[in-house]
Amino acid sequence: MVMQKPEKIPIQIAASMVQRAGPRENIYFRPEDVKAAIVTCGGLCPGLNDVIRLIVITLEIYGVKNIVGIPFGYRGFSDKNLPEIPLSRKVVQNIHLSGGSLLGVSRGGPTVTEIVDSMEERGINMLFVLGGNGTHAGANAIHNECVKRRMKVAVVGVPKTIDNDILHMDKTFGFDTAVEEAQRAINSAYIEAHSAYHGIGVVKLMGRSSGFIAMQASLASGQVDICLIPETEYYNDDPSRLFSARFLRWEL
Repeated sequence: MVMQKPEKIPIQIAASMVQRAGPRENIYFRPEDVKAAIVTCGGLCPGLNDVIRLIVITLEIYGVKNIVGIPFGYRGFSDKNLPEIPLSRKVVQNIHLSGGSLLGVSRGGPTVTEIVDSMEERGINMLFVLGGNGTHAGANAIHNECVKRRMKVAVVGVPKTIDNDILHMDKTFGFDTAVEEAQRAINSAYIEAHSAYHGIGVVKLMGRSSGFIAMQASLASGQVDICLIPETEYYNDDPSRLFSARFLRWEL
């Protein structure tokens, strides 16, 4: 499967707009002046604790000592009953062995103005946001509000999608786990179908608008005859042709 190239932007220009993540020789903030905050929003996804852990460890490698977690998504910025969670290597050392999110998650929350007011009051000048489409729309709005107020704040978005559907990213976190778990469903369907007379096993996998999980899980299982993905048209004019192709495979 080949992802579509941008139609209006030459590929060499598009590539120059993206810089690969990694260590930098020169940094903008003095580590001792940084208060970094991490927030996880939306639903749960495999690997959230891994990402939190690596952010904290990397910040400490750069010399940042003041690191906090905002509990339960953006709501943690406005709810006085949700205090900051101090983070350090010692705190996050083994959290990757547990599922869920150490910080908790939620959807929705206060207004952008309230969030930035809270950040200004707490002295946060580096914010790491883990979430999906809506979460990153909020992160962009937070960035714009900080620019409007001339606040020197870095807002870093970490995309949370197990669908692996973001251009220019090698792999999104949680994807490998999704593929591994999907194979369990495929194997179960195969056993059921193989045990029945002319049996057919149908497995529907997750993937909002992309078929990466279905494709990789099908290839890894070695038991799938036909894999349908949203990126490719398939027998929409006559669904019966799909079953004809399946039976033809048997005859071959």
